[in-house]
Amino acid sequence: MRSSLVSKSAVAAKIKTTASPLRAKLSNGLQVVSQDNGGAVSQLILAFRAGSRYQSTTQQGLVHHIRNFVGRDVQSYPGLQLVWASAASGGQMNSFASRDILGVHMAVPRDTAEYALSILGQVASRPAFKPWEIEDVLPTIRADLTRKTPYGIVFEDIHRAAFRNDSLGHSLYAQKNEIGRFGSEEMKEFAKKHFVNGNGVLVGINVDSETLNNYGEQNGAIQDGSLVVSHLSPFRGGDYRRTSPGSAVHVIIAGTGAQNNDVKQLAAQSIIAAHIQTTVSPLTQNILPGGVPSGSAVSASYDGSGLIGIYLNTTAAMSDPLVRRTVEEFRNLKIKNLEGTKRRAINEILFNSQNTVFTGFDLATAALHKGPEPSAIIEEIQKIQEKDVNGFVKTAFERIAISAYGNCSGITYSDEI
Repeated sequence: MRSSLVSKSAVAAKIKTTASPLRAKLSNGLQVVSQDNGGAVSQLILAFRAGSRYQSTTQQGLVHHIRNFVGRDVQSYPGLQLVWASAASGGQMNSFASRDILGVHMAVPRDTAEYALSILGQVASRPAFKPWEIEDVLPTIRADLTRKTPYGIVFEDIHRAAFRNDSLGHSLYAQKNEIGRFGSEEMKEFAKKHFVNGNGVLVGINVDSETLNNYGEQNGAIQDGSLVVSHLSPFRGGDYRRTSPGSAVHVIIAGTGAQNNDVKQLAAQSIIAAHIQTTVSPLTQNILPGGVPSGSAVSASYDGSGLIGIYLNTTAAMSDPLVRRTVEEFRNLKIKNLEGTKRRAINEILFNSQNTVFTGFDLATAALHKGPEPSAIIEEIQKIQEKDVNGFVKTAFERIAISAYGNCSGITYSDEI
């Protein structure tokens, strides 16, 4: 069925078939979020407000080093023992980081979730950062840099352009000259401050809430500590460019997006993203010759700010007129079929909610920043009117940021458009 034909009643019915997450704050300060969909695989996440924005300006690349230490020794157990224990429970384990949070995710058979939690607590909150293991971690950081795609490069750089030297401009990746800069003691100090109950969240999908709460209250792995508040990072706008050989150019153009705890802003941003994303959007039809579907929405929300815009893959000859047309379209953006666009936005949220890993990540971020649940955003989307969209657009694209990678010397700078 085409998304534009889905009715509000069908959306409501869909929402009712999905379990609502249960949130609790334990006496030790740890946030706990559970959502039992009755699935056979449990998704477990232990995360902290410790993403790349929590690095100081002299610590660029530190979070990348810490993230890649997962699987190494912890304070009470050898890393190999924990990895084998995870595998023996039928689980998969990996670390992740965003600008707001840093954590560890495990996927395990439901009947081993309680045992897996004991592994997760040790791995995520008690890394040992032994000096002799640092040399083993450095090749994995270099490998991460070699795997960066053109989109990944301009996505990182749009944060540098938009937020400049503020905390949201801090990259998720260490630069080449930053690899190996950090010693064991510096990583331990960061973990001691950030990997604590009052700064963390435990998320479980397809696991009993009582199991999560009991572990959160009774485990001895996560140390006591207080919430760590991030520095504000307002959208400033600007440009960031990297040149490379060839004729291809990759560009992201973005404006001020929604912060992750403002449900009305998030709803409006979801609608704008849906308008940009669809290949039949008037915006992409106007800026891309022949209606070529080479543009996709860029939407990111953080504590205190966000980004909304578009990614374009074009040629050097086409890049400047394309960028100019895109900015003009953004600043004059009108959605003729608002109801259809709202339905596409709702469908996108519902589609993403079927991926329990993404859901777990979103629940962790929302809990640590008092953000709304997906159902609340859907309800708000249904209330959005044309004046709300117009107001969001006016604020969002008053200033813009542009990141470009490739043969990009001919692209006009943002303050000239």
